[in-house]
Amino acid sequence: MGDGDRYDFRGSTFHGPVIGRAEHGRGPGFTAMSALPAPPTAFTGREQHVRALLDVLDPDNTETRTDTVLISAVGGLGGVGKTALALHVAHAARARFPGGTLFVDMRGYDDAPTAPEQAVESFLTALGIGRENLPSAPEELYALYRSALDSRGSVLIMLDNVSDAAQVVPLLPGSTRHRVLVTSRESLDSLTARSISLDSLSQDEAVALVERALRISDPDDSRASAEPDAVRQLVDLCGRLPLALQIAAAQLRRRKPRAVSTLVTDLEAAIDRVRALRAPGKDQYDRDLVLRPVFDVTYERLDADQARLFRLLAQAPTSDFGQLTAAALSRIPQADVVERLEDLAAVFLINPSPGGDRWVMHDLLRVYAATLSGAETALAEEATDARNSLLQEFFLRAVSADQYLHAKRPGTFPVLFPDRDSALAWLDSEHASLVKAVLWTEKAEHSKFATALGMCINQYLQLQRHFIDGVLVAEAMLRAARRDGDRETQMLSLTSLGDAQHQLGHDYEAAIAHTQSLRLAYSLGDLSGQATSWSNLGICMYKWEQYEIAAQMLERAQGMFSHLGDQYREALAWNSLGAPLQALQRFDEAADAHKNAQKTFHRLGARQREAMAWLNLGTALVEVSRFEEAANAYQEAVDLFTEEHDRHGEATAWKNIGFLRTTLREPETALEAFRRSESIFTELGEWHDVGVVRWSIALLHEERGGLLDARTAWASAADAYDLAGDEELATEARQHAE
Repeated sequence: MGDGDRYDFRGSTFHGPVIGRAEHGRGPGFTAMSALPAPPTAFTGREQHVRALLDVLDPDNTETRTDTVLISAVGGLGGVGKTALALHVAHAARARFPGGTLFVDMRGYDDAPTAPEQAVESFLTALGIGRENLPSAPEELYALYRSALDSRGSVLIMLDNVSDAAQVVPLLPGSTRHRVLVTSRESLDSLTARSISLDSLSQDEAVALVERALRISDPDDSRASAEPDAVRQLVDLCGRLPLALQIAAAQLRRRKPRAVSTLVTDLEAAIDRVRALRAPGKDQYDRDLVLRPVFDVTYERLDADQARLFRLLAQAPTSDFGQLTAAALSRIPQADVVERLEDLAAVFLINPSPGGDRWVMHDLLRVYAATLSGAETALAEEATDARNSLLQEFFLRAVSADQYLHAKRPGTFPVLFPDRDSALAWLDSEHASLVKAVLWTEKAEHSKFATALGMCINQYLQLQRHFIDGVLVAEAMLRAARRDGDRETQMLSLTSLGDAQHQLGHDYEAAIAHTQSLRLAYSLGDLSGQATSWSNLGICMYKWEQYEIAAQMLERAQGMFSHLGDQYREALAWNSLGAPLQALQRFDEAADAHKNAQKTFHRLGARQREAMAWLNLGTALVEVSRFEEAANAYQEAVDLFTEEHDRHGEATAWKNIGFLRTTLREPETALEAFRRSESIFTELGEWHDVGVVRWSIALLHEERGGLLDARTAWASAADAYDLAGDEELATEARQHAE
């Protein structure tokens, strides 16, 4: 029998010694009406969320608003800073609640969560009702609680760490003049509440949190300001997750005076970065400074199907993925996978994009999931199968899309896109994932499909001018081909590598790659490979102003492609041949070469390539003073580039029209063309070309006597060259502006 906090053990039988102990911290702590836990000491950012919560936590607006919000629910991944935000806002709003504040930790993710009846007893005690006066029936307790609240002014009730709506509903007040603030790792969709979903901090906010945490400990700690780049690396390694940042700050305090960069190095080298993010002791809310158990709790609450989907989604090449990727990894039909994704989003293991067609998994969750499916685990085969499944799906779609980027020709692959625009839209949306997936060639079990995928996206990367990615993809394929002894793929990879290096202006590296490809083509007896390498080496020779050699190589390539009956590549060789012929002042031959290319591309339906041929033809026609024909050629190029969504090509064509109209003494038409070109190049961030166009605009203004406009154009040209990293031209343009 018990009476209050005294128990009568008389008449009982004991086996061994009896020790009495008071238990603390198992249930809710008793709180007074103004006993909120302290606000977070290093709170940063979240301004938008703070404003949103303060807007609804205003009981004075209850009578004037028709959209009164009783419950505000702050949701998010464990460690994202829900409690910190809620307490920060609760302290900011407490003056609005004359009836006081109530707080309870519902411990929804502990082994023994706080039951609503435990919480209501604490609340009633805080409201001044003695325990001896509390009814025994839960329904009567809740009724008494609502009555006690009804007799007071507005009260702010904060329920922290709620795991489901059942912990909240019995504790709701009976009047809308009160407010309830809830934090949870669940979306609590069944409640009609104002939902605030938290994501990671911005990089600047995360940096500020680390700096503040170090300065609070020691005002003279200047490590963060001394190593700004290292701090940015650190916060990115922490996924800008507040709990991870607090742990990193604690680790930095413990290892003082060692530099921030030492912690960056340690985290980068960690086999399990999530496990490495731990520090001794507790935070100001008596929570362990350790990250992995926080993720463990959420993962262990998933059912088997949800847990499997979570693990497999972490195998996606990037943190951002679409419905197709989710279906391919999990082999769940696309019609069913969205609902499964929404289940994971409801517990914040993934976050939907604003459009709802893509999802994002936090980087640290990806690291965590990788340890669940790592090579040393029983689930490793599951992960390998999922990646191969995705590679096959990516390959089929990429090869289907690739057919729209070449001359139309019969194919054995399914048509998965209705038109070229749809194919390009898919390639653009999955660009980063496709590149990362090709890098899976480093693992032999993925080499076959990853290499095939790399071949398929090469033309896309060239078209969209993703040349750095082109180098990454080609080098990955080349390493895999050398490892596997696949000489044909080595040849093709070297060709792709040389093309990408050439576009980046790395002509020496490009020539080496094409020379190696040529040697392999001869050793394999591959005539098409030989012709391709001769053509590419001819382009390199042209860049090195070896025009005779360039023309000879390109003529050789054109003849070989003609012999093979490869009209598409023959047209490519014709188009490239025109440039050295122009440099050799063989202008009529150059125009004929470009015209041959244009006609062939037109016949094959290769419209983007046809646009390039028209552009080059216009340049050749200008050299022989066939200006109107050149203007028509440039306009054909503009129209085709626009139709094919080749923005760089469109801007280049407008630039050439500007040069032509300047030559023809048509300044207004020239200015209009230059401005169109400038706008597109600026949009693309191609600052050297922007500088060229602005320079031309400045010259036009000077010729027309518009000195003020000219000075403005010179200054803007200097700015563009600064962004392009061309100090010499920037200085010259600035001198003109002065």
